[in-house]
Amino acid sequence: MVYRSSNPVLNPGAFAQGNSQERMTYEGTINKVLILFALIISSATVTWIVGADNPGLASLMMIGGGISGFILVLVIIMSRPSNPEILMGAYALAEGMFIGGFTLFMESFYPGISIQAGMGTIGVFGLMFTLYRFRIIQPTKKFVIGVMSAMGGIMLIYLFSFFGSMIGLSVPFIHDSGPVGIGFSLIVVSISALMLIIDFGVIESGVKYGASKNMEWWGAFGLTITLIWVYIEMIRLISKLRSN
Repeated sequence: MVYRSSNPVLNPGAFAQGNSQERMTYEGTINKVLILFALIISSATVTWIVGADNPGLASLMMIGGGISGFILVLVIIMSRPSNPEILMGAYALAEGMFIGGFTLFMESFYPGISIQAGMGTIGVFGLMFTLYRFRIIQPTKKFVIGVMSAMGGIMLIYLFSFFGSMIGLSVPFIHDSGPVGIGFSLIVVSISALMLIIDFGVIESGVKYGASKNMEWWGAFGLTITLIWVYIEMIRLISKLRSN
């Protein structure tokens, strides 16, 4: 199955049938997605409320949440816990602090951008699900290789930009609100949206091939990471458009 190597959250044996009688289901996966997003929204709301009175503390929460979330993702992927719900819940709380602080910061410059980005993310999810559901776009082997290669390239650009900024270097144009910057953001939003197709395929594959029950958490985790990426990139794109 192409899905077994298409998502960094999952390992090659992820969809082997487990010994447990309980199997992965769509309903169970959706429930776990809702749990993770409830934690994200709760944490983001707390950060937002704190930021209304103490912006400095909210900034620290945003930075701490971003770093903690990144570390937790690495720990989860590398350790492959059989019962990952606690670590994934901690990731959701950490990511909520980052998103809450980041959204509050962007909202101060572009009032209403959080609603615009939220609606845009919902629209992208609905469009990608419709395209997948009616088999208009499917995660074939070539599709997966292309999307994952593009995502890897984007991550390299972001890493170079991040570490380069520490020594006075920067990637020109991509963070600007000019045509190149907007075009770059459109490409990144498109790639993050196409990642949803791969996530849908991963979940469908798990259900179809009788993956064990705990794989519902892994499917929900992968989908959550992608949706967060879509939301962040949507904010970046809208901010560039509104700057003009």
